[in-house]
Amino acid sequence: MLARALAADGKQVLAIDADPNGNLAQAVGYDARARGRITPLIERKDIIKERTGAKPGGFGGAFVMNPKVDDLIDLFSVDVNGMRLMVTGELKEALSGCYCPENALLRSFMSHLFIERGEWVILDMEAGFEHLTRGTAESVDLLLVVVEPGQRAVQTAKKITDLASQ
Repeated sequence: MLARALAADGKQVLAIDADPNGNLAQAVGYDARARGRITPLIERKDIIKERTGAKPGGFGGAFVMNPKVDDLIDLFSVDVNGMRLMVTGELKEALSGCYCPENALLRSFMSHLFIERGEWVILDMEAGFEHLTRGTAESVDLLLVVVEPGQRAVQTAKKITDLASQ
């Protein structure tokens, strides 16, 4: 896996599981049975509300578009196999409301990572292209698109490539 190879090469790596159906922790060797569950950022409604000024999952209203994010790595990441690992969270229930405050926090956090920090950031993101339309992957240097060898998957990869080039 790319994150493990970079860490083994001595690079500073932050691996972020930003897939609602996440399993990156297991893939990089994190043992939840031995070390406990990693608290996903999205579960900390108090921090989301404090930073964005809006109730998570609420509809409408105004919220801070550039919240404080520089301490989130310290608050939510763990050391594993020579890298930092962070889980942003998963959606657990249908009709759970708008995720606009959460996305504003994540977008600011991603911009902070890509622009202001000097480490390799590996993001395992949800399949599809919503992260491109929401701007959470706006400042990346390289987007590696991994798909299954089927016609629909290849069409999705083409759409992702087109959106990423904009």
